[in-house]
Formats: sequence, C-alpha cells, structure tokens
Amino acid sequence: MFEIRSYLPTDIYFGVDILEKIPEKVKKLGKRALIVTGRSSAKRTGLLQRVQDLLKKAGIESIVFDKAIPNPVMDIVDEGAELVKSEKIDFVIGLGGGSAVDTAKAIAMMAANEGKFWDYVSVGGGKTPEKALPIVAIPTTHGTGTEADPFAVITN
Repeated sequence: MFEIRSYLPTDIYFGVDILEKIPEKVKKLGKRALIVTGRSSAKRTGLLQRVQDLLKKAGIESIVFDKAIPNPVMDIVDEGAELVKSEKIDFVIGLGGGSAVDTAKAIAMMAANEGKFWDYVSVGGGKTPEKALPIVAIPTTHGTGTEADPFAVITN
C-alpha cells in the first residue's frame, strides 16, 4: 500500500485589510524583526513603510534587508543570517515575491544554525538544520506557494 503524509504547520491569513492585523499576529514572536525584501517595489508602492509602521505600532523594531534578488544566492543568505545574529533579531519577515520569501526562509534557518548555507544543501554538506527562527511571509505575487511550504530555492 502506498501512503503519503504531509505535515506543514502553516497558519495562512487571507482577506480584505488582513495586513492591518499583523501587530496582533506577530507580537508573540518577539520585539525585533528583520524584513527581507527586494530593492524597489515594496518601497515604491509604500508597502514596506506600511509594514514598518504596523510593526512599530505593536512595539516591534524592524530592520530592512533589501538584498533579495530573483534567483537568490547563498552569499546573500549568509550575509542576512549574520545580520540577524549581530542585531539579535527574533523573527524574519519575507515581504515580496517568491524570491524575497525564499530568501527570508533561508536566512531564518541559517540564523539559528551554525555554518554556511552550503553545509545544509544535500550536494554540499547535507547537514540537517536543527531549527529556524519564526518566519512571517507577506507575499505580493501569487504562483510559487512558497509562503505555505518549508522549502526555499537558493542558488550557488
């Protein structure tokens, strides 16, 4: 008999003005957040500022890491993880498309584990991560579904 079991403990909130509920949803995660986003669209549309304002309203300090790029690379993940460690970040927010959310997920994993990202890639070191920081995904595009799974596409 063939069996499949999937366990992806992800809370998904969807609805009109759902972004306004961020303060109540994230304040239990800590007092310091890293917002991972791309270089321009979240800023240009005002979404980044809106998220920062909502976090501030909840008493959460945020730091912006605007280095997410299409087809994210390991060096950026490792750089973001070092920033998380040095700034004592409690949780990571991915704001943008699939690449920004994937970058945020990889940073959250690396910030809670030793070594470099390559150590955890199956063709690299193949280590199993012990844990990850909490992740909040605020997707601005649809299609990848990265906000609902534990995987990230990162290139070397």
